[in-house]
Amino acid sequence: MVTVVVQALRSMADDAFENGNAPLAANAVSIAYSIIGCSTERSDTHVEAASLLLEQGMHFMQAYEHPASDRKLFH
Repeated sequence: MVTVVVQALRSMADDAFENGNAPLAANAVSIAYSIIGCSTERSDTHVEAASLLLEQGMHFMQAYEHPASDRKLFH
């Protein structure tokens, strides 16, 4: 799971950078590296942190999957 999410985030960063969206690219890379950093440690606290970062990474990618005009607003 870690590898799939990290690769997807890196791919997203590459696409964003090519499209001129440097902030999105930087955020995607930052999340990917944070996941890598937490997943290399095997302590319980690092596993919990890596799990949370995986979830956040997936939500981050989902949030940018569709253009802002196509997103539904929830109150």
